[in-house]
Amino acid sequence: MSDSSSRTRRVAVFSDFDGTIAHPDTINLLAETFGGVEFRRDIGGKIASGEISLRDGIAAEVATIRGSLDQVLDFLRQRVEIDESFPPFAQWCRRREIPLTVLSAGIKDVIERLLAPYGLDHVKLLANPLEIIDHRWTLRFLDDTPWGHDKGAALVRARSAGYATAFLGDGLSDLRAANQADLVFARSRLANLCRQKQLPFIPLEDFSTVGATITRHLIQGNGIGSPGH
Repeated sequence: MSDSSSRTRRVAVFSDFDGTIAHPDTINLLAETFGGVEFRRDIGGKIASGEISLRDGIAAEVATIRGSLDQVLDFLRQRVEIDESFPPFAQWCRRREIPLTVLSAGIKDVIERLLAPYGLDHVKLLANPLEIIDHRWTLRFLDDTPWGHDKGAALVRARSAGYATAFLGDGLSDLRAANQADLVFARSRLANLCRQKQLPFIPLEDFSTVGATITRHLIQGNGIGSPGH
C-alpha cells in the first residue's frame, strides 16, 4: 500500500475479545471451571496439533458449562477484567469516526453483557450467539469454517470497501484476521505465530498507545517494519 493511498483511505479497526480486551480468557476460564484444568489442556492440545478443529474444541468446552446465563455472568464478573485502556480507545475511534469491531470465537451474549457497563454502543460485535436448551450450552457458529467464525472475512469485506485495516489479537483464532490486516498488534500465541510466519506485527501491551500507532502507520502512511517491530 503506497503512502499516498494510505493517507486517503479510511481506517477500520478490529479486535479480538478474550485475552485481548478481557483477561483472563472467558472460554478457557469456564472450561477449566466446569470441565476441569486437565480437560481444557487436553482440548487445547488437540486444537494445537490439528487433531480437532477450533470450532469443535470450543463447542466441547462450551458444552461443559452449566447454569443460567445470569449465574455464569455473576461468576465471570468476579473474575474477569476488561482492559481499562480499551474503553478510552473505543471512544478515540468514535471521535474520529473510525469503525471499531470486536471479533470473537467466543460467546456473543457473554461479551455483550461484560461490555455493557462501558457505554460502547457504537462498537460492533461479531461473535457466536448462545443457545441454552435443557440447561445445555451450545453456540450457533457464525459460519461453517473449521474456526466457527472466520475473523479474516470481516477484514476482507472492509478492505474491499476501501478501508485500511488494523487488527489486535492474542491467539490461534486471530491468525486469519492478522493475515488480512494492514497493521497487526499481537501478543502471546498470535505474536509467536506471526514470528513463525514472518508476518510483521507490533507487540501489544494494552490499548493506550494503539491510537497513536494507527495514526502513524495507517492514517499518515508510514508503514511498518520487520516482524515484531
